[in-house]
Amino acid sequence: MKTCLMLGIIYLAVACGMPAFAGEAKKADSTKTTHSYVGVKKCRMCHKKDGIHPSWLETKHAKAWDVLKPENQKDKKCVACHSTGTTAKGELLQGVQCEACHGPGNDYKKKKIMQDRKLAIENGLIIPDEKTCMKCHNENVPKEFQAKEKFDFEKMKAKGVHKIASKKPAKKG
Repeated sequence: MKTCLMLGIIYLAVACGMPAFAGEAKKADSTKTTHSYVGVKKCRMCHKKDGIHPSWLETKHAKAWDVLKPENQKDKKCVACHSTGTTAKGELLQGVQCEACHGPGNDYKKKKIMQDRKLAIENGLIIPDEKTCMKCHNENVPKEFQAKEKFDFEKMKAKGVHKIASKKPAKKG
């Protein structure tokens, strides 16, 4: 009898406790860091001098929003690839800005973090790869806007999207 009672109490404790554990897990998941977009103006502050920002300005990515007709600027399918995302304040970042490829920069934008590649990646920096590009450069592009050639990641990677920052030589002491 005591064994049945004990098993019943254990069963009830586990059964009643499960939703609590599930709730804690859900709460833990919802507290994960969510990186937010900051926009090209923040990126430009550091990447103007190294030539990255000025060279990006000359690309089709920088002008992606401007090529859309006004009615397409309201079409979610078009906006998805011709803009970057929305800041925490709700501002739509028009054009394919830095963070469209490198991930939302709020947590990696500081110089101290950016100088340490591993730390920057831990804080949300994405090193773009083929999957990054294929989010937009794919068969879902409307036929009338598809490129003449199929997107070739290796070819485009060699061409580059913007100037790549070179490491500055160490100062001689």
